[in-house]
Amino acid sequence: MLRAIIASTICALAPAGCALDAAIGEGGDPGLEETLFSADNGIRLDNGLNLGNGSILPNGVALANGLNLGNGVDLANGVKLPNGVKLPNGITGPYYAPPAGSALEQWIDVDPAMRKRILRYLVECALPAGVEVQLLYRGQLETLGHGIGGLGPGLQSGLMDEVEQQKVSACMLARVNMRGQVVQIDMAGPMQDDLFSLPIDPTDVALALEGAFFGNLFTPGYPQAYVCSADGSAETLERSCLPGSTLSCGVMTFIGTCARPLKASKLSADGCSAWLGGYYLGCFADTLVWEYSMTTYVAAAQ
Repeated sequence: MLRAIIASTICALAPAGCALDAAIGEGGDPGLEETLFSADNGIRLDNGLNLGNGSILPNGVALANGLNLGNGVDLANGVKLPNGVKLPNGITGPYYAPPAGSALEQWIDVDPAMRKRILRYLVECALPAGVEVQLLYRGQLETLGHGIGGLGPGLQSGLMDEVEQQKVSACMLARVNMRGQVVQIDMAGPMQDDLFSLPIDPTDVALALEGAFFGNLFTPGYPQAYVCSADGSAETLERSCLPGSTLSCGVMTFIGTCARPLKASKLSADGCSAWLGGYYLGCFADTLVWEYSMTTYVAAAQ
């Protein structure tokens, strides 16, 4: 059984920053299941991944053209993810190469290290295993990342469809942390692929059920992003939400417990309606149905 086990520092999808420091495995060479999504986990998102014309970036810059990171073919922004394309210097392969003054360049300029990491997470979650993507940014060429999850393969040929956007969003949302703690998480969901569709062993005492993440980060305007906890308590999501006079879960909305009342009508209550082999199915929020959530487990307290 493949598991996406992540031991890492994971930052919030919120303006506040955190330290970025990974801790993978415990000695020796980690196996495949210990290395998936393992490097420098941690992103901040102060907005969604679909920015229209006139959107104001955190540095005060207004975009003159649009930017939709759910689109893997965007010539105006230098996005060419299909196989076989070539960079200006002759290197072949999928790439991001934002032209000077483009919306993508301006977006990366806000915080280059963090924005590159967001792009890498997008590549890791969306593209099939082994697909390498390069980044040519302000004259510097680097390997941005490699596909792992294959949850949004349509990104290589154009715009991801709604299903792929939900899958990739759940993957990215499940890897957030408001506190910058080093944690180990295990992700599973109804993604219908070799990585996430297999059930987690619910008897694994080393893991504690945390909650579920779902939504769509690629919708125009403000993203739709939700999180629920297994026991209904925000404290259970201590890596994702900060309690206080006003609960803050960054870009996400906390909807309470993941479990819906058994007799709840289709859209009468938020939460997830079913449980299958270690993960939630059929989540509801804001009178919408979200079929693709990511259930997370964290290392149990010793």
